[in-house]
Formats: sequence, structure tokens, C-alpha cells
Amino acid sequence: MFIPGLPVSADGASFDEAIAEMVDALREYAQDWQERLLAAPNHRDNWGLVQLISLSDDEQLRCWLVGAAR
Repeated sequence: MFIPGLPVSADGASFDEAIAEMVDALREYAQDWQERLLAAPNHRDNWGLVQLISLSDDEQLRCWLVGAAR
């Protein structure tokens, strides 16, 4: 799976596995962004995504990815 416009993707043998992998990939991206990507022109504007990831737990990110209703 991928998120259009973002440099993050993941795959898995099942839908749930792919979602779990995407949560992990988002966490890795947020960490990379804070360590070295925040000044890169093609990543600079992703600060909102990094904040969303940082302030969400895994279940909240999963719901965000699949569009689960509250």
C-alpha cells in the first residue's frame, strides 16, 4: 500500500499485515524526518504528517489509514 504524495509504502500478505507494516513505515519516516529530512526541500512540508504520527498511537494511525469512523 502507499499514500499518494508521500514517500512511504508497505506491503503484507494480508490487508491487516499491510496496515501494520504501514504503521511501522510511518513511524520510521517520522523518525527519519526529525533526524535528517526536515530540511530537505521535498520533505519540509510533511511536518503536519510527522506531528500526526508522533501524537497518535498505533490504533489511531490504523484508523486514520483505513478511514474508520469514530
